[in-house]
Amino acid sequence: MEGVPVDKVVPFKLPPISVGDDLLDLVVIGCGPAGLALAAESAKLGLNVGLIGLDLPFTNNYGVWEDEFKDLGLERCIEHVWQDTIVFLDDDKPIMIGRAYGRVSRHLLHEELLRRCVESGVKYLSSKVETIIEGIDGHNLVACEHNRVVPCRLVTVASGAASGKLLQYEVGGPRVSVQTAYGIEVEVENNPYDPSLMVFMDYRDYAKQEVPCIEAQYPTFLYAMPLSSTRVFFEETCLASKDAMPFDLLKKKLVSRHETMGIWISKVYEEEWSYIPVGGSLPNTEQKNLAFGAAASLVHPATGYSVVRSLSEAPNYASVIANILKKDHSKGMVTSVRNNGNISMQAWNTLWPQERKRQRAFFLFGLALILQLDIEGIRTFFHTFFQLPNWMWQGFLGSTLSSTDLILFAFYMFVIAPNDMRKCLVRHLLSDPTGATMIRTYLTI
Repeated sequence: MEGVPVDKVVPFKLPPISVGDDLLDLVVIGCGPAGLALAAESAKLGLNVGLIGLDLPFTNNYGVWEDEFKDLGLERCIEHVWQDTIVFLDDDKPIMIGRAYGRVSRHLLHEELLRRCVESGVKYLSSKVETIIEGIDGHNLVACEHNRVVPCRLVTVASGAASGKLLQYEVGGPRVSVQTAYGIEVEVENNPYDPSLMVFMDYRDYAKQEVPCIEAQYPTFLYAMPLSSTRVFFEETCLASKDAMPFDLLKKKLVSRHETMGIWISKVYEEEWSYIPVGGSLPNTEQKNLAFGAAASLVHPATGYSVVRSLSEAPNYASVIANILKKDHSKGMVTSVRNNGNISMQAWNTLWPQERKRQRAFFLFGLALILQLDIEGIRTFFHTFFQLPNWMWQGFLGSTLSSTDLILFAFYMFVIAPNDMRKCLVRHLLSDPTGATMIRTYLTI
């Protein structure tokens, strides 16, 4: 992709994990934003940390609320900022969000997280991980390609949603849904969007098709970043569906949208596909191996956002892991199977305490509602959503509302929603399994 160097940068910057090294305190598996951030924060606290994974560039576009990235000290990684954000739901007046939005430079973010790893002394091995074995002394043995084995006291899997072979997940949880998107960065003529505004959602129907077609089964919106009056990143997005919307359908809808809007593409800079599992079961918190990022189900079930949450939670999670390992070491114990299990349980409880489980149950309830809505229902939902006080909808998107705040959020939504949406909310609460699960989770102490 243009702007993303193909050179392998990790091995040349991080010292290698060598055969005969001392026992590592922590191995982080995965070199995405979550894995790099956790490795850097853990090593900064004095742990002997190894990072294992393939050295690949960050490929997909990341969009963030500017204030959230500034809070993380990552503002220099934002390559373009729009001072306001706009939402089009129908042909009525658009909604101005009143919040600056930024496009993250994948290269600069990669470089910054690597710099933090280098400064804190993280070691690195470029390899796929085959399995994690429990040694007879209670330590973990991370088995990699080419018969390479790395011993450590604790393992955290941060290799994204495709971490199933290394982790166990709760049985009988909600079904995994999928957010899919097809995007292109292009040079265009007749760009209808104001370059000073980021288009967060455009749910307008340009086709005006009266005959139902297969595309109608998947309500989609356009997400657009106008980088100039002629250069734009367009992404056709299906917010959530029970089965993944085929990418050829997403591409077809985007092409149709452009044709109807009179947008003519003169040059294509890059093309991308995005597949994000949302919802699903939490990791089994009784297992020894830990997880972080998407592997730990930190993806927002109702929005698909995860990068900012993972980056913001890395310091606290690293601190908990460091305190537990240092406390165990100070007692002079050889980590037994029982002690290691206790270590893992304490860390899991930090990542997924009951309060977080209540929040997630609420988000899963919202996800199930979105899956049932047709395009008109989705428009009505978001008309209501963006009428809420700013702190409510911003907190919902950013996973910062407490479980109590979310109840207030639901009450406000119900009060200001039109009658049809109210009936839909009540029916969904009483009939959908996620409603009963949410109530049960809220009542669990």
